Amino acid sequence: MIERTHFNKTDIGGEILPILTTGLYRDSLDALREYIQNSIDAGASDVEVRIDPDTVGISDNGSGMTLAEARKALRLGISEKNPTVNVGFRGIGIYSAFNLCDTLEIFTKSAEEQNGSCLKFDFKTIRTQLLKDQERRKQGLPSKLYLEKLLEDSVYVERDEEKIVDDHGTKTIMSGIQGDTYARLADWKEVESYLQNTVPLPFHPEFRFGPKIQRKFEEEDYRVVNLLLAINDRRSQLYRPYTNAMFARGGKYPEKFFPLKDGGTHFGFAWVCVNDERKVLRDTPLRGLLIKKFGFSIATRAYLEPYFNRPVFNRRITGEIIIQHPNLLPNAARSDFENNSTRQEFLEALPRFVKVLSDWANKIQEKEKASDVLEDVTARLQEINKVLPAERRDKDKLLGYNVELANLEHKLKTHSKTLEADTKASDEYKSAQKMLKECKAFVRKGLSGTVQASKQLEKDVVKAIQAELHFPKGRPAKTATDLISILEGAGLQLSAELRTALTVFESECLRSYVDQTTYESLLADFKEILEERF
Repeated sequence: MIERTHFNKTDIGGEILPILTTGLYRDSLDALREYIQNSIDAGASDVEVRIDPDTVGISDNGSGMTLAEARKALRLGISEKNPTVNVGFRGIGIYSAFNLCDTLEIFTKSAEEQNGSCLKFDFKTIRTQLLKDQERRKQGLPSKLYLEKLLEDSVYVERDEEKIVDDHGTKTIMSGIQGDTYARLADWKEVESYLQNTVPLPFHPEFRFGPKIQRKFEEEDYRVVNLLLAINDRRSQLYRPYTNAMFARGGKYPEKFFPLKDGGTHFGFAWVCVNDERKVLRDTPLRGLLIKKFGFSIATRAYLEPYFNRPVFNRRITGEIIIQHPNLLPNAARSDFENNSTRQEFLEALPRFVKVLSDWANKIQEKEKASDVLEDVTARLQEINKVLPAERRDKDKLLGYNVELANLEHKLKTHSKTLEADTKASDEYKSAQKMLKECKAFVRKGLSGTVQASKQLEKDVVKAIQAELHFPKGRPAKTATDLISILEGAGLQLSAELRTALTVFESECLRSYVDQTTYESLLADFKEILEERF
């Protein structure tokens, strides 16, 4: 008979703990996310995160834990949470602060019990033991530190005699924060940004699309949590990062909801907002859609970008994909979903979803482009209409206007279908066509050189002036002024050195070789190219 030696508890080395925690929680802020996730799983509606020089506290009004539940929470890699309804379900997150602090205390109380419980983790002692064991191995001695022995004296649960939690809920306290960790935790902007993008927060009351999206969340039973952040003396309620200012014109077009499904399989839904100008959104971190499961972010907003025909289309929209399918489970690092058959179906459905989304957004963006062209053409026609009577005998200038009017006519014709379908722009479009026709006729007669045409020109002068007086005044033409303003308008960040180089190139090279009309034409073409790409 073959003799077998089976794997046992002494074969699990203590080094597995730092390996797990460091590998899964590479960002020091991930611990905040993990403990807030526990609050969400406990049904909390309010969470407070307080960061002081030596401690970090996270408290909630959730259901809390009984003594028996607290004892089970100590287990490593074992969880009784249902992965289809809970964010944290692997039994690892409670150890996420292992490398951040010396001690971790979790005070918790269920409404069912009179006294609360306290879970205590002496991470500093554990780390010290691991270092000693490493020294043994350096000396060629065998390791004596397996996982059970490492944790048995440093991790325990006891009754909370101090009654830190009065009614029900949980308070997590990390003490002895590591110096390099605290430097990052004390950065308000960085912590705020991280939590805004990883925690299911409500919308800011001033975000114009927030109320309707929030109603959709309620219909879909999608939970959000009120989060109060306090760092030293600063204290503020946090909201999702969306604002009206992120759009070029404050948010001209309403949000749109899209189902995400493939045949009979429903993966979730998305809410999407598109920029109200044919440009990328002003706020770079908010460009694209963020995938969320149970309110917590999966991957980054760049996840969907490869599915767009052109990356710029993804950068002109913002929003979130809310995953509801129970079998789409986030991996431990929250960088993607676990690899299973449902994930494969999800990935196959994304191209079709993106196409529907792109068609909707592109229709709006084409409408904006047509509107911009109409404004520019209208403004230019008004200028030409005003000067034509005075220049009716200058054949060279009339020839120039003849070419320009043909170009203006081509621009209008390119967007004719969009403008005709737009009820708000159709009247102005008709007026522009009428003035274009009159200007063209005026120029043709001026170029004919006949006495009869000259007399007719006199009549047309009066007619043109009258038409100009009654023509609706549009906004000033959107003229391209210089290279720097165009680049910054496209959302590009320019260094001081690059700005200086561009200024020299523009003044010493470009303007030295072309006249003003050609210069403006080149800038207009360049502006249009940038709008297409950025």
